Amino acid sequence: MTTLPDNRLALPLRRYWWNLKRYIWYARVLGFSRFVSKMLRSTRSYRYASGKKLNTAHDNVKGENLDLKTDDWVEVRSEKEIFDTLDAQGKLRGLRFTPEMAKFCGKRFRVYKKLDKILLETTGELRRIKTPTVILEGAVCDGTAHGGCDRSCFCFWREEWLKRLRVSP
Repeated sequence: MTTLPDNRLALPLRRYWWNLKRYIWYARVLGFSRFVSKMLRSTRSYRYASGKKLNTAHDNVKGENLDLKTDDWVEVRSEKEIFDTLDAQGKLRGLRFTPEMAKFCGKRFRVYKKLDKILLETTGELRRIKTPTVILEGAVCDGTAHGGCDRSCFCFWREEWLKRLRVSP
């Protein structure tokens, strides 16, 4: 009987590779100095030396509540505007902005659905979404950053990443 190689050994390396690519992307969009400043402010030693708490995404987000509904028209903010809302891990209130979503920046979409709950495929757990999150018509993942995955999953959008359009385009 032969055993197949254990692919789990490569998982930490893939994680490091993904983080490196993500940080290069952030530095390219934000500029080197803003990227370094954001990363330094999130380190434990900086927080300890300055007596400050972790710079959370809540500190950077504009307080506008769009209260989007189905069929509302929105425009996705620019990458820079979205990156200003992200914490050092690239998340806003736990939701990551992915490279596949960047191609939709500056484009207009209709809100397909407002999310209240999602089902996690890995565990089967049903989770409530407490912060305003929507799905946009036609804004689906093309899988380019996930090894060519062809599932066409919906991208989840925080309302802070969107601007309401008053008139349909």
